[in-house]
Amino acid sequence: MDITREELVDVLQSIPARAQVLVCGHTRPDGDSMGSVLALVAALRLRDIDARPLLADNATPPAPYLWMAGVDDFTTPEELAQDYQADFFIALDTPDPKRMAEALPLLQEATQSLIIDHHPPLPESYADLRFADITSAATGELVWSLLCQLGWQLNADIATACYVATLSDTGSFQFSNTTKTTFAHVSEMIDAGAVPADAALKLYSQKPLAALHLEGRVLSRAKLLNGGAVIHSYLSDADLHEFGVPIDYTENLIDLIRSVRDTDAAVFITESSKGPRVSLRSDGRFDVSAAARAFGGGGHRPAAGITWPDKAASIEQILDALLPHLPHFATDSADLEAQETDREWKLVEADEDASDQTLII
Repeated sequence: MDITREELVDVLQSIPARAQVLVCGHTRPDGDSMGSVLALVAALRLRDIDARPLLADNATPPAPYLWMAGVDDFTTPEELAQDYQADFFIALDTPDPKRMAEALPLLQEATQSLIIDHHPPLPESYADLRFADITSAATGELVWSLLCQLGWQLNADIATACYVATLSDTGSFQFSNTTKTTFAHVSEMIDAGAVPADAALKLYSQKPLAALHLEGRVLSRAKLLNGGAVIHSYLSDADLHEFGVPIDYTENLIDLIRSVRDTDAAVFITESSKGPRVSLRSDGRFDVSAAARAFGGGGHRPAAGITWPDKAASIEQILDALLPHLPHFATDSADLEAQETDREWKLVEADEDASDQTLII
């Protein structure tokens, strides 16, 4: 059942002390999933509630977020006793039950289940109660605004977790979902103890060297498709093994190619033993979530994803099916690449000509 914000506030306020609460994000958690879960768990614990952060699959927390307060408390579905039953199960940042993975049975067995999300909701809810606010840039931003509305105790750890969530889902405040309300909430997080420079350093400036070599591989494969309207690259399990890089460092690889000028959409395909995963990005003018929904995926207008339904599909088969749903320019991609190269040479020649001129004052 869908509920209003006021009803959600009442539900959260009614959770009694010492209640057993599981808080879980989606499989292969990103910064928003990790941050929003850690923030809500920390806030619930300050109210003497037995809240536990739960991973959706039987894995370990992603390496880029191991520095965050509370990350060592994450548990997995298989680590919980078979007879464990939560009083409340709160799913965050997860509109699709498939992305709850191994945690879904725990939600179904809980006395009461609740979804708090900022994605457009699916027609049917997989929990007892559901609240979705698509105006929030991130679920972490939504959690922050709810905690402030509830008047619950806040601290630097909660503020930092919500900041990381918001920073992640706005592409470091570059995406079109960033609003003045987002910055107002971020300002509150900073006042409460979040340190932007510290968070950025730990998230983006502490990669292993091998991760940079992997990025080079991704860039070397980048191609213009659909007449130059789409930029595409891909990655495989074999690449990860070759460079010795965990999949944790692949979350933002699509951002390497989405910056190519004169393109309307970016497509990044990750091949793995679990099947292909497709990430889509745009500057917001084109709705990539519509393309994702055509194949069982979802997301937002500027950012969406698909767990490809055919696990045995090749990259060529995926592109053949997907590209008709994405922007298309009339110019042939080969011609456009040649134009791009010609443009770059002209820029170099212009710089060389300018360097030969003597500056007279």
